[in-house]
Amino acid sequence: MNRLNVRRCLEFFALFFVAFQLQGRADEATSRFGNPHHLASLEDPRIIESSGIVVSRRTPGIFWTHNDSGDGPYLYAFDQAGHSLCTVTLEGAKNVDWEDIAAGPGRGDKATMYVGDIGDNNNNRTDYAVYRIPEPTVDLNSRKRTLKTGTAEKFPYVYPDGSHDAETLIVDPRNSNIYIVTKIETGISGVYQFPTPLTPNQVTTLKRVGTVKFTNPFRIRNRAVGKLVTAGDMSADGKTIAMRTYTDGFEWRVKPGQSVEEALKSTPAHFDVPWLGQYEALGYSLDGMSLYTTSEGKPCPLWEIPGTRR
Repeated sequence: MNRLNVRRCLEFFALFFVAFQLQGRADEATSRFGNPHHLASLEDPRIIESSGIVVSRRTPGIFWTHNDSGDGPYLYAFDQAGHSLCTVTLEGAKNVDWEDIAAGPGRGDKATMYVGDIGDNNNNRTDYAVYRIPEPTVDLNSRKRTLKTGTAEKFPYVYPDGSHDAETLIVDPRNSNIYIVTKIETGISGVYQFPTPLTPNQVTTLKRVGTVKFTNPFRIRNRAVGKLVTAGDMSADGKTIAMRTYTDGFEWRVKPGQSVEEALKSTPAHFDVPWLGQYEALGYSLDGMSLYTTSEGKPCPLWEIPGTRR
């Protein structure tokens, strides 16, 4: 057995051991979620780095995802069985490092989706952006169609305190406020908000409105994977916020009248997530009962984290 295989075996056993530890901790914590279960493998071979997931607001029963950097400006629609339904090109957009997708209230009867080009592995980008489009209508009886949006609205931004890597985009369904949570090895992640009103194509400076701390000390290959937040979402009714790291899931309750930043000051409930992989996507079901998560890899796995109460 060569040195690389030995290292991989050791990492696997370390993951196995810590998974037991985390399971015990999750059983002791107050959580409304049950055990994650694998729903399907996505059949589209182009989805190899699923980095965000959101449940459709227009077409019940479908999901949207996108790849990480290296792909074009594409969104992929699929159903709960993993069947590919269509591919959508965001006209006027560019995928530098897409890391998350979120749904928000639309104009009139149109649902809206937000795509976060927010990743920055080297902490040196100057071209961060969030794109906004009306959610396309998908025909559940048609497979593997190709669609195009109109020109995507682009909202370029900078941070007030230098460059940051981020993989978590949250849109408040009550007021369309946009938040970004940074990914940092200390586990002390900044929460930043877009100022309103939004103005397309105008660079704006975000406002730091809070901090979220992740404390699991587990490391792999000298990376603090237990402290790196990789995804997040807010339920469609605005009552809960969920985030995950590579190893853990967390949910915050949002009281009536509370802002996102106020809710994130409270202590979250911990829940189990699948994590023997590079999971960087998390999204609520329409009713807010369950969560869905995907990972990088081919075929891409789709998992459900079922809620036991609301």
